[in-house]
Amino acid sequence: MWHIYIMKQSVDWRIRPGRSTDGVGEPPSPRGFTFICDAGRPVGRACVLESDGFFHLVDLAVDPDWRRRGIGRALVSAVESEVISRGATALTLLTGEAGFFSRLGYEKECLPVALRWLATPELQAMSRPLADPVVPRPAVSVIPLRDGPSGLEVFAQHRVGTMDFAAGAVVFPGGRIDPPDHEQRLELPPHLVDAWSSTALPPAEVLVAAGIREVAEECDVLLSPTDLIPWDNWVTPPGGRRRFDVAFFLTHVRDEDAPRWANSSTESLRSSWDRVTTLLADESAGRIRLLPPTLALLTELAEFTSAADALTHAPPIVPVLDDSAVRPRPAGGLSPSLSTRQH
Repeated sequence: MWHIYIMKQSVDWRIRPGRSTDGVGEPPSPRGFTFICDAGRPVGRACVLESDGFFHLVDLAVDPDWRRRGIGRALVSAVESEVISRGATALTLLTGEAGFFSRLGYEKECLPVALRWLATPELQAMSRPLADPVVPRPAVSVIPLRDGPSGLEVFAQHRVGTMDFAAGAVVFPGGRIDPPDHEQRLELPPHLVDAWSSTALPPAEVLVAAGIREVAEECDVLLSPTDLIPWDNWVTPPGGRRRFDVAFFLTHVRDEDAPRWANSSTESLRSSWDRVTTLLADESAGRIRLLPPTLALLTELAEFTSAADALTHAPPIVPVLDDSAVRPRPAGGLSPSLSTRQH
């Protein structure tokens, strides 16, 4: 629902949401939006892009004859209020007018990874926090791994392009932790419990219960608790309207079990066994979209020659807090396996 902002600096103009009849084009993304300064005709505009819950001001323009009337400031204020109303807590932008935006409270700062594809060397990236960050919601993601005929393969989901989060991305099965997951009573080996000791995630039993449930719902496969090997922890950076604290598990799928994995999720167009190196090549060529954790995890898995090789090098888990492509593994890289089970 639109919020109407009437910010009269004079009787000559007002700020309102953009309309298709304004002649300024469509919003820059399906969930983006525009604001117009209306003086009987559009004399200013602000266009905002939304990507995975992050909002970015892609265009702010005022007719030269209407400048120095506070229109630019009023447009930015309207955008900020709309961003807050949509649940996000920061606005980013690229500009050649850093002085103007500094006076509005913006500071020089790198774009979040989700928006870094917008960056250009000649423009300064800036950001302003608008509210306290959203508290991350605990979630799980399970990486099914097998030895394919031409190298390591993962069971990946190709998400529907209309999804509210990670639209059109290639992801692993998983989702948010639900209240019933806290009620499960599972017995886990101590080393699988201790793997999460450096994170802020719920107890390991809850994470495993959620992982088993999500795989059953989305892939029609029932795993046992010890099938899930702790692998990583990523926390969505602040600023967006949705944040997740995600526990990643690895699970080894034997050749005879691979055909059982299916797409039983309405959130995916299809699911398939894909070579790790193929997914990375497709992402590099722009044929598919990978979220920062997926890209980093696939890059890491590409270093292994077999599923057994990966499972004997379960890494120490340290939360990734900024979507960094540089993995924050402790010194020494990968550690001896956390799993004593034979796969």
